[in-house]
Amino acid sequence: MMRTPEGHAFVRLHYSSDPALTKEKVAKLRKGYTSEAHFRKEMEIDASALSGQRVYPEFDPALHIVPDKEVPKRGCIYMSVDPHPRTPHAVLWLLVDRWSDIYAFREIWPSKAYPTDGQWIQLREDDQDNIFETREYCDMIAKLEGNRLEWRGAETDRERAKYVRTGRGETIARRFMDQAGKGFAAVIEGSTETYDVVYRRYGLTFLDPFKAHTLGEDAIREALRPRRHEFKGMWPRLHIAASCKELIAEFPKHRYKVRRTPSEEADMKQEARTKRTHMLDNLRYLMTSRPGYRQNRACERFDDSWLEKTNSQGKSKSRRNAPRPGWSPISGRSGRASTSPISANATPNPIRTKRINPARPRRCLTTLVGQ
Repeated sequence: MMRTPEGHAFVRLHYSSDPALTKEKVAKLRKGYTSEAHFRKEMEIDASALSGQRVYPEFDPALHIVPDKEVPKRGCIYMSVDPHPRTPHAVLWLLVDRWSDIYAFREIWPSKAYPTDGQWIQLREDDQDNIFETREYCDMIAKLEGNRLEWRGAETDRERAKYVRTGRGETIARRFMDQAGKGFAAVIEGSTETYDVVYRRYGLTFLDPFKAHTLGEDAIREALRPRRHEFKGMWPRLHIAASCKELIAEFPKHRYKVRRTPSEEADMKQEARTKRTHMLDNLRYLMTSRPGYRQNRACERFDDSWLEKTNSQGKSKSRRNAPRPGWSPISGRSGRASTSPISANATPNPIRTKRINPARPRRCLTTLVGQ
């Protein structure tokens, strides 16, 4: 007999004490669990069964990763942002087609620790990661979605923007942001406002996600589990585009904690490690929101391939879907030189230089996306 911290007594009973549970019924129950480790934890009362195990053992690169060209062109699009003060912001987009299949098809993770050739890269504590301003993320998000920002008071302390949807741009069904964005102040940008406020100032508003780790992990596992498909055999509901390198790299690395000192009470919770799981956090927020297909919110997915071909001078090598010559991310019109930090040809403004670290090089965010 054991007691809870509140003093309630309870007794653990193994399933073998139930004569009605035959070997056939136990085998059927075993198939219902996502992994053998989960079965041992729940049915065999093994508190340390998940220690060091993968959180998502269902993820199979050969099954769940699809070429970008196989992502449907039309569907309902959902988006989530995970902002950080000293780490690049993580952004993820999902598309749900009319058959309710889910595709993670686009991400932003402009970090020095970006996965290269499938290799996991980890920065040291004294390494300085790429830091961009919120205005740069908002401008990049609008471009990737085929839309634009209508800037007002550009390069001044009263700078703000309006998110304007273009004729060929995407319609985002719902946007989510980690609630930490309401607590983190954008101190790196010299502002006392939270990231939620700064994003809204630049035209992007977000809903609060349902941050339930267990429910979110279960929702992802259920979507990863193969189900019978009329034409493709065993086919999962969740698919990952090959270009989402960070999300793909996080799946096999995300594991449950291993405790040096055994603690049965702590092991029963079996919490996962939270280091560098930004894309999985975004995926968890989106999956707990129950994304679905709605005809009135469906749209054509914007072809952002021209951004992947952007050279170091900020000029597109592809003519398809590329901005017309002289297009300005600040004004959205031709014939005006751009002063946005997104452009590699930007000239530092004395007003703007006072608000950011002048020693930090001004880089082009578009060259770090889709590497």
